[in-house]
Amino acid sequence: MIKKSIETNKSDFRSSIPNYSDEEIYSILKKRKQYQPEAANLAIKEAIKRGLINSEQDLFSEKFQENPAKSGLFPIISDDKHREKIRKSISRILLITGVIPVFWGSLEIIRSKLVEGILLVLLGAIWIYASAQLTKSFQTKMVNLLFVILIATAAYIVKIMLEMKGLAIMDYFIPVIIFSFITYGLLFIRRLK
Repeated sequence: MIKKSIETNKSDFRSSIPNYSDEEIYSILKKRKQYQPEAANLAIKEAIKRGLINSEQDLFSEKFQENPAKSGLFPIISDDKHREKIRKSISRILLITGVIPVFWGSLEIIRSKLVEGILLVLLGAIWIYASAQLTKSFQTKMVNLLFVILIATAAYIVKIMLEMKGLAIMDYFIPVIIFSFITYGLLFIRRLK
């Protein structure tokens, strides 16, 4: 079964690389170390056939050297297709997190804390809406709206924690980690625009 899958992948790039544009061939040549050797060799042969390069020696020129990726807090994603996939994935995760305040608000309504419960459900619904909009396309105003809701939620969580007695370190640690991940996701989406 695995062998069949590998054979299918080989035939895929054998049929697709000859149909790539010159820019896509240049991109493969520049990042050839990231590809399967057979795919890279096929791209080299296709580039020679098209006259994009004269020989494999041309690949030693600066034009075909891949710039080393800079390490930092956010990875640099040069491919638009991958950038879109990552934005949609992060947005879906953010959308799912919007269920938490809706659920919490529903519990507060059941406990007869109507104002607080309705406010939480409303903020959760706005969070879900804004996240859903981000799955469709990048919108700075939606990211900013999510940041505002996140800050309001953080203030609410701090208020609740200050009212509670006898909390352990993990009771503080877990919300900090969750808020850190959500903040990172929002900042990463902003960088992907």
